[in-house]
Amino acid sequence: MQQTIKPYLALVELCQNPEIKNNAREAHEMLGVICAMAASPEPLELQQWFPCLWANGKEPSFSDEALAVDFASAVLQFYEHCLLHYRQGKALLLPEQCWLNQEQQVTEQGRAFAAGYLSGFHYNEVNWQALNWPPGSEPEQLLQTSMLLLSKMANPESHDPQMQALFAQLPDMPEIIASLAQLLAVLGNVSLREVADA
Repeated sequence: MQQTIKPYLALVELCQNPEIKNNAREAHEMLGVICAMAASPEPLELQQWFPCLWANGKEPSFSDEALAVDFASAVLQFYEHCLLHYRQGKALLLPEQCWLNQEQQVTEQGRAFAAGYLSGFHYNEVNWQALNWPPGSEPEQLLQTSMLLLSKMANPESHDPQMQALFAQLPDMPEIIASLAQLLAVLGNVSLREVADA
């Protein structure tokens, strides 16, 4: 049986490079940002959002041109994977096996992915708002549910009583993580369909 090549592996491995590790976001956070950028209702050019992968709002820079090319290539490979799966409504291939610990709680990598997606979403929030989905409509509920589940993953110990009350109504962490790859694919599919129909 042929093993599926995981589209995020090249990027995760490159993030072990000391130069990238010291200057860019954490690998799983980067994956979250890329997933969100690929789902943007308004298509984005790589150069628009590429700086979002770097830490502290710095401009990406590399001491070695080959490393820069490898990094951009790995980012694009994962971005193209997200786009393809969004178009087909197929679950993303994500490293969710790293996102739960033995106590069935979310790990640092899982939190990082969720925080990255939320960060990428906020970067594009104006484009999402421009869709003007009616409150209570199916797409709007899908978006709200996705953001809530990601918020619970990113910050499960939130001290905000209102957020904790909302989190209590959501599924447990194993269920959230098990459904996330498909949920984000459906959200991406709805977003890209809106663009195609515009």
